[in-house]
Amino acid sequence: NDVRPYTNARDPEPGQSRIIHKDRLRELLDSAGTSPSYSLPTLFHVRDDLFMLMSNHEYGKSALDADQITQATLHGRAEVHAQVQALRRLGGAWEDVHIVATSDQIGVREARRIHGRYTVTTQDLVSGARHPDAVSRCHFGVDIHTTDPAQDKGLGNDGIRSVPYDIPLRALIAKDVDGLMMAGRCISGDFFAHASYRVTAEAVPMGEAAGRAAAQAATGIND
Repeated sequence: NDVRPYTNARDPEPGQSRIIHKDRLRELLDSAGTSPSYSLPTLFHVRDDLFMLMSNHEYGKSALDADQITQATLHGRAEVHAQVQALRRLGGAWEDVHIVATSDQIGVREARRIHGRYTVTTQDLVSGARHPDAVSRCHFGVDIHTTDPAQDKGLGNDGIRSVPYDIPLRALIAKDVDGLMMAGRCISGDFFAHASYRVTAEAVPMGEAAGRAAAQAATGIND
């Protein structure tokens, strides 16, 4: 219960901001002497005493440079360890907190995308596009993160209001390379569309669709 005010709340109390738990967590980390690089740190409850902490952002790194990705991964991991040590020093509900695992590689928000047989566009989002070869219907809004760490809470949607829209199989298939399919953030889409469909909830069904299509192609099944 002592940790609950800092955890991700799907249904905040009436009159409360949906990000109040993020503000509380950032203030707690600040008070512990370790200000997070991500201005909206989030603590997710997984089960029992297991939580997932999202508190690091790396800026000015190219996803096309292996050395930069390595340095970002090492820096991010070091930051999380420092944060957990700082929380432990606060005592109370945090005195026994420890890290179970960190990811093998830092998550990349955006890099290169394929040119597909179809490109998901901003117009698709605002019009709620439907396709006969849909592999997923995306409900996530446009979520653009700033590349400037000086911009506090640098999130926005540039005024673009999306409605549920389809992602067609054609957007997963490269138009200029035979036998190449992608899923998740690497599919064919414009900047604003990518800021919506790049999330896990869409990457999973896209990955399933790509796998099934590849299996059917390998076995000669055309259904």
